[in-house]
Amino acid sequence: MEHGGILRDLIILYGMGMLIAFLMRKARQPTIVGYLVTGVVAGPHGLRLIADTTAVETLAEVGVALLLFTIGLEMSLGTLARMRRVVLVAGSVQLAATLALCAVALLVAGFDARQGLFWGFLVAASSTAIVIKMLHERMELETTHGRVMLGILIFQDLCVIPMMALLPALAAPGTERALEILVALGKSLGVVGGILLLGRYLFPPLLRAIVMVRSRELFVIAAIFFALGTAFGASQMGLSLALGAFLAGMVLSESEYGHQIEADILPFRDLFNSLFFIAVGMLIQFRFVAEHAAALAAITAAIVAGKLLTGGLAVGALGYPARLGVVVGMGLAQVGEFSFVLLREGSKLGLVREEQYQMFLAAAVLTMMATPALIALGPRASQALAAWRGITLEQEQAATEAVAERMTDHVILCGYGMNGRRLARLLRENQLPHVVVEMSAALVKKAREDGENILFGDASNREILEHAGAGHARVIVFALSDPTVLARAISHARHLNADLHIIARTKRLEEALDLRGAGASDVIAEEIEAWMEIVVRVLRLYGTPREVVAQQMAALRSGDYEMARILTVPGQPLKQIAHLLPHVDAELYIVAPGSALAGKELRELDLRARTGAWVLAVVRHEEVIQNPAPTLRIEGADQLLVIGSRGQLGEAFEVMEEKSATSGE
Repeated sequence: MEHGGILRDLIILYGMGMLIAFLMRKARQPTIVGYLVTGVVAGPHGLRLIADTTAVETLAEVGVALLLFTIGLEMSLGTLARMRRVVLVAGSVQLAATLALCAVALLVAGFDARQGLFWGFLVAASSTAIVIKMLHERMELETTHGRVMLGILIFQDLCVIPMMALLPALAAPGTERALEILVALGKSLGVVGGILLLGRYLFPPLLRAIVMVRSRELFVIAAIFFALGTAFGASQMGLSLALGAFLAGMVLSESEYGHQIEADILPFRDLFNSLFFIAVGMLIQFRFVAEHAAALAAITAAIVAGKLLTGGLAVGALGYPARLGVVVGMGLAQVGEFSFVLLREGSKLGLVREEQYQMFLAAAVLTMMATPALIALGPRASQALAAWRGITLEQEQAATEAVAERMTDHVILCGYGMNGRRLARLLRENQLPHVVVEMSAALVKKAREDGENILFGDASNREILEHAGAGHARVIVFALSDPTVLARAISHARHLNADLHIIARTKRLEEALDLRGAGASDVIAEEIEAWMEIVVRVLRLYGTPREVVAQQMAALRSGDYEMARILTVPGQPLKQIAHLLPHVDAELYIVAPGSALAGKELRELDLRARTGAWVLAVVRHEEVIQNPAPTLRIEGADQLLVIGSRGQLGEAFEVMEEKSATSGE
C-alpha cells in the first residue's frame, strides 16, 4: 500500500515518543526532551527506523503552523498594541545586539561582513515553539519574564520577513540590488497587509455563515482550512508557513469565535506539533557530532552565552533589573525553528558551505535540547546573581531613600501590575498608609507622577524591604507574577518581622506549601480560586449558610481538606425532610455590629407582608429564641434564621440589606 510507509513511520514515532516522553515525565523532565530524544534515536542518523523522513518533516511543519496559529489566537491585535513597548524596545534591542555581536565575532574570525550579518540572522531567532510550550507547561506565560520573552519572540518572528528579503542581496551584493531589495521588502509587507485584511474582513463572515449551519465538524474543518490555507498562501508568496498561520490566528482572535477555534484546534496542534520536535532530533548526525565535539561544544556555548547577554540587554532596556535579564536570557538562549528556514535558503544561495551547514545545524539542535534545562535553571541562576551582587545598586538605593519615610503599622505592596495598581487605589481611597515596591523603572516613574508612594527596588532584596519598613509594617502583599523571587522575598520579610502578615500570590497550588514554609501567612493559588468560586456558588444555591461556606473555603485555602470535609452544617435536620418541603428553604442572616438594623423591632422589617418570608428564630449569644415576637428588638451580631422560598429569601435579604444601610431616623 502506498500509505503503508508513512503510517508505519507514524506508528513507530508516536509509540517511541509516548514511551520516552512518559519516562521523561517520570524523571520530572519536559516532554519536549522526550520528543527530541525520540528523533535522535529513530532518525536516519540513529537506528534508521524511519523510511520517509520528508513526509515526517512536512507534517512537522503543519504542527508548527498550527502552534503559531493558536498563539496568534491568543495574541490579538489589541494585545499586541498593549505589548508594543516590550515588542519594539526589547525585541529591537535583542535583535540589534545579537547581529552586532555575531558580526564582530565573525569579522575577528576572518569572515566578511555579509557572512557576519547572515550568521547574525541565524543566531538572533529563538524557538517560539519550544519557549511557548515550556512557559505554558510551567504556567509562566503571564509572568513578567514570560511576557518579555513573548514580546521578543513576536518581534523576532516578524523580522523573518525582511531577513528573507535580504538574503539574495547578501548572496550577490551590489548597488544594482538596492531596488530589488526594496521591491522584496515591499512585497513582503504587502503580503502581511493582505493576510490581515483577508482575515479581518473575509474570514469572520464565512465563519458566521458556517456557525449558522450548526455543524461542529464543519466548523472544525473551516478553522483548519483558514489556518493551513493562510499558512500555505503566505509560503507561496515568500513568507514562512508559521508566520502566515500566526497572522491568520491573530486577526481571527478579534472575532467572537476565537476561543472556540482555539479549543477545536488544540488536539490537532498537539498531535502534529510533537512531530516537529521529533523531526528536529532527527537532524542530529552522530558521526559528525563525535568528530567535531570540541568545536560544537564551543559554538553551542558561545551561542548560549551570547544570547544570554543580548537577552539581558533587552530586559535592561525596559528598566528591569539584571536578575530578570538572566531568566529571560536563559529562556531565549536557543536557536529558533525559523533559523532552519533561513539556513536552507542561505545554503541555496551559497552563503554557507556544507561543513558550516552541518556545524550550525548540530549546534542549533543542541541549544534546543538544552532549553528545558536552561529555563528550569533560570530562577536559580537569577537568585544566585541576586545573592552575589547583594542587589545594592546605587540606583535602587537612591530611589528608596527618596520615599523611605518611617511608617508604622502600614501595608507594603510588592508589585505594581494590574492587581497591584487596583489594591493601591483601594488603599488610597480608604486612607490606609502604604508603600509600593516595584522594579520597573517606567512604572515607578509613572506612579510617582500620579502621586503614589512608591520606591524602586527588588522585593527579594532584604535591604529594599528594610527601606520599605517591613520591620514595623502590619501587612505585606506580594502581588508579583514572578515565581523566581517569591520564596526568597517571603523569607526575608518573615525574618525582618515575625508578626508581619504576609499575603502571597502564586499560579500553582503545589507552590503554596513551599511559600507557607518560607513564612507566608496567606497564599492565593490562582489555579484553584476559580474552582473555589464555583464551589461557593453551588453551596449557596443549595442553601449552605454563608458562615459554613466561609469556614470550608478557609479550610481549603489552608490545605486542611479533612476539616472542610467533616464540618457540620447547621440546619441538617431541615434538609433531611426537604422532600416534604420542596419549595421551602432557610438561611441565616447575620446582623453586623453597628448595623442600622440594631435597635429595630422585627415588625419594622415587615418581611412577611413584603416578601412572604419570615424570621423563624434568632440566635443571640448562643441562645436560640424560637418563634420570636414581632416586638423583639434586633441586636448587633444577632443571627436571624429566615425561612421561605429561594425567591422570597432573596427579596428578604434585599430588604434587610436596605434597612441596614439606612439610618435609624
